[in-house]
Amino acid sequence: SVEHGEELARALGCLGCHSTDGTRLVGPSFQRLYGHEHTLSDGTTVLTDDAYIIESIRDPNAKIAEGFQPNLMPAFGESQLSDEDIQDIIAFIKTLSE
Repeated sequence: SVEHGEELARALGCLGCHSTDGTRLVGPSFQRLYGHEHTLSDGTTVLTDDAYIIESIRDPNAKIAEGFQPNLMPAFGESQLSDEDIQDIIAFIKTLSE
């Protein structure tokens, strides 16, 4: 659920680095993140869809957003976040991208 996703984002500290209002913090803002093209540090672009967000949570250094530093976000394995938990976080992020 969206509510559970927001609770997880708060409890795990995601919102300490990812704003919900477009403010630039340590990581990209969750506002207008989902479903949009974003430039990566290598100059390529990516659509920030479910697959991208899942990969970013499981392997944060796989694709680094332009203007941000690698090795700052911890990886969250399945023992820390279930696939269902990640879907709830994505549902929360989607509400900020409409």
